[in-house]
Amino acid sequence: MKNLLAAILLLATLPGCALLRSQVAVVHQLPKDLSGITYVMIPFKEQEGRVTHKVYEEAVRQQLNAKGFRETTVDQAQTVVFFAYGIDTGRAVDSSYPIIGPTGATTCSTFIGTPKSYRCLDSSPWPWPTDEVVETRETKQTEYTRVLRLDIVDKQALAEGNIKKLYEGKVVSSGSSDQLMKVLPTMVKALFEDFPGQSGSTRSSVRATDALFGNFL
Repeated sequence: MKNLLAAILLLATLPGCALLRSQVAVVHQLPKDLSGITYVMIPFKEQEGRVTHKVYEEAVRQQLNAKGFRETTVDQAQTVVFFAYGIDTGRAVDSSYPIIGPTGATTCSTFIGTPKSYRCLDSSPWPWPTDEVVETRETKQTEYTRVLRLDIVDKQALAEGNIKKLYEGKVVSSGSSDQLMKVLPTMVKALFEDFPGQSGSTRSSVRATDALFGNFL
């Protein structure tokens, strides 16, 4: 949890970017050494010919190749890679956030702590401003849930009419953006942060993506 909070604080300082929060779950039987595993990516029928799918496919390809996989033909491939993705219609979410402002001043020349929480060691005629929560504002927005699934299956078993999954990964993110093309490439990167990862595990990911400063997508 401390590492996740540190990542959020660090990424929030990056100019010209927003943050994408995701939950990543994996189950797999892949070996530790992934180098040389051959694969072929086969789209589902509804994905064929779609320009957006080509973009997502390239994002997955780059990550697989970086991990040591090697793309080849259907005849020579040891594994087949399938992936699917989607976004819901959204739901209304009510939230609130505090407004912090000056509430007065105290006199203190030596203190311990931070300006928002400190203890005076001695008195002084110099005023020191104090900040506290002065009000709470309510906000309404639509929150969308996006899902990415990636399966790597044994090609020989598939050719024999069986499905033998070697890897199954799922990424779920929720936020205010309903533009899947803006967030899915970042979700792919989140999936491959720790690949293949510990089988049966679920982890949190916070990654920067190109967007307006200060937003969670």
